Amino acid sequence: MKNKLLIILLISIILLYVSISYRYLNKDTAISSGVVSESEAIEIIKNQFPKMKEYPSDGLAPKSIKTEKVGDSWYLAFIQEGSGVPIIDAKCFLVVNNINFVQFKYVPQDNIISGEFSAKKCRVIESIVGGDKDEHGCIGSAGYSWCEEKQKCLRVWEESCEGNSESQSCAVENCHELDIRCGFNPVEACTAIYMIGDKCLKYAKCGFQNGICKQIQNSQFTECKSCVQACIEVNKTDNIKLFECESKCG
Repeated sequence: MKNKLLIILLISIILLYVSISYRYLNKDTAISSGVVSESEAIEIIKNQFPKMKEYPSDGLAPKSIKTEKVGDSWYLAFIQEGSGVPIIDAKCFLVVNNINFVQFKYVPQDNIISGEFSAKKCRVIESIVGGDKDEHGCIGSAGYSWCEEKQKCLRVWEESCEGNSESQSCAVENCHELDIRCGFNPVEACTAIYMIGDKCLKYAKCGFQNGICKQIQNSQFTECKSCVQACIEVNKTDNIKLFECESKCG
């Protein structure tokens, strides 16, 4: 009889231990993957990056925070505004839960001076207005200029103007890497070696701005580059997942 009681007691203790362990494991899992609110997402980034605690601010230059919810995740943009140039700098993040986030790099857009900043795209969404039309009706702030040869307004990085040898000679010089080099000596043939991010180069544009050959920012390249950089950040130690992630960019 004593042996039966001991066995029952031992089984009860084991079941109690398993029940407590299961509840604690579930609790930890819920914490690590919990859905966060807007304020919690902002606080997570501020705790990781102490300089972000200065946002928002009405000082000079003003600092603001833009947020955008997608599903259970939050896109955050910590923006340093300016005068003359709408955005001096921006730090963008995607907060998935309370332990996982990705940072995106902001790329300045020299040809856009007005528009709404998108936290998801980490760039200014161009707002085309007619206040700066030239004598031909071309909107300079949107990147349009008059082409005498075609008798219309166009963007030189989207459509060449016949007879404009400068626009035709300013081109992308590098075969690899996401930092674009513009100049007058584009390579005739690139090596067969593929590097992460090479697929974005087909979207890269070079052209003349104020007589200078430089990269012309465009949404396709910017979005592709940000996507690849996020893949690299998340899959630093797993090349297979890195290539799978990169294949979805662009």
